[in-house]
Amino acid sequence: MNALVEETLVLRARYDEEPSHSDHVAMLALQIFDGLRQWHGLGVRPRELLHCAALLHDIGWSQTSDGKGHHKWSARLIREQVWKNLKADEVSVVAQIARYHRKAPPQSDHADFHALPASAQKLVMILGGILRLADALDRTHSGKVERLEASLTLEGLLIRVKPTGRWDAERVMFEVKSDMLQIAAGRSVLCEEME
Repeated sequence: MNALVEETLVLRARYDEEPSHSDHVAMLALQIFDGLRQWHGLGVRPRELLHCAALLHDIGWSQTSDGKGHHKWSARLIREQVWKNLKADEVSVVAQIARYHRKAPPQSDHADFHALPASAQKLVMILGGILRLADALDRTHSGKVERLEASLTLEGLLIRVKPTGRWDAERVMFEVKSDMLQIAAGRSVLCEEME
């Protein structure tokens, strides 16, 4: 386990009451990242930032009784952490990736997103879009999507899932949360079940 993951897990242990969900989301997010490497062309460090954000995406639940605004709280807790294994500009990126795991993708009035340099905004759009899909595919927090394969096809970005039963809620949420990655990719993001 690398130093960033170890540090991330220490922070998560303070706040996350359901680490099995964030572990599953992180696994799915990394499978999407790895499968789409031909499209995004990103290297090891962006993958580590995605992993960190995925493990921490729900820590904001600890700050709200009903979950309202927990994505913003997650970003805040990430920003307020004194990190040893993230540079200052990386902290902002990880916070924004976690922040956009739910609700709307970046909007014109989202000051924290627009304060990032253009290259960091692009990274947040790609990695945040991937995290949104991974979180959607564990909508019920029950691991119904056991694993997946992602690829670039002529039709767009294709996510093929291996479910362990009915995954209706995950399928519906995938359609809702595919918006950010579609914007980043400039092409359709599709989902189908493995045969």
